[in-house]
Amino acid sequence: AGAVTIAYVHDTDVAHSWHRSMVDLLLHDLGTSTRVMRGGYIAVRYSTGGIVKARNEAVAMFMAAKEDSEWLFWVDTDMGFADDTLAKLLEVADPTEHPIVGALCFASKEIRPDGLNGYWTAPLPTVMDWHVQPDGVAGFLARHDYEKDAVVRCSGTGSACILIHRSVFERLGPAPYEPLRNPTTGDLIGEDLSFCARAAQADIPIHVHTGVPTSHLKPIWMGEAQFAMWPRS
Repeated sequence: AGAVTIAYVHDTDVAHSWHRSMVDLLLHDLGTSTRVMRGGYIAVRYSTGGIVKARNEAVAMFMAAKEDSEWLFWVDTDMGFADDTLAKLLEVADPTEHPIVGALCFASKEIRPDGLNGYWTAPLPTVMDWHVQPDGVAGFLARHDYEKDAVVRCSGTGSACILIHRSVFERLGPAPYEPLRNPTTGDLIGEDLSFCARAAQADIPIHVHTGVPTSHLKPIWMGEAQFAMWPRS
């Protein structure tokens, strides 16, 4: 089986959940397939160049120096995950049928102002579909009713915890994370969904394994209204 290279980009902070999860994952790999031990890791710190430059640099390093590594496994440093996360993704990954497979991740979306200069926030699954509204405006829309414990095809997902085959980067070129513009609004699309849009243009399928859960550390506003949502113990 081909080796796997772990890649992550960061500024200065690494979450406790990521550190603990990564240690567990590496121990799991060491005791089973040693695919990560053979593939190594790539870490790129970003500052003024931003996350886009860092992601593209990491891909360039992978393609140039990791010739024997078949897969790149992105996992952001604010994530938490189980020790068999990579193993489960590899079980369903395939260079042709499933060359891009993400874990089930959630973003934090600001819903509306809370009246106290903060915002109501909600978790948003990063199983995304390209949705065209009646007025012709289109964009990525989260799929709230995703199938549970299944490998589901979608239009896009994030880069927080995702496995990508080397052939994908060969086809997409040297800057796969450079932001694109939404053709219907002109707005810039984030680097991870721009990567997915490029993959779609190249007819490369994208899947999310909803049976591979993760946690995502995000700041939220907490007040009496949020407190009232939770049952008393």
